[in-house]
Amino acid sequence: MVFASRKRIIEVRGCFWHQHHGCIDSHIPKSHIDYWGPKLARNVKRDKDNARSLRALGWTVLTIWECQLKRPEKVTRRILGFLA
Repeated sequence: MVFASRKRIIEVRGCFWHQHHGCIDSHIPKSHIDYWGPKLARNVKRDKDNARSLRALGWTVLTIWECQLKRPEKVTRRILGFLA
């Protein structure tokens, strides 16, 4: 979600696809590791590069992880604080 007037962005990322560090859902599959390892590593690198570029342009980014959505009250507080 983009809040252009505030130069703020909220990203919701899937724990598996974006390799949420420490999350049980961020494991690399045991089959086809030659495919999944590089694929997921590229996703992580792209996320870091994009965040760096956005910050350089003056944007502030909040990342919400898929697993955090299990506690909507906590996510709501984070979002409200971020946008305040």
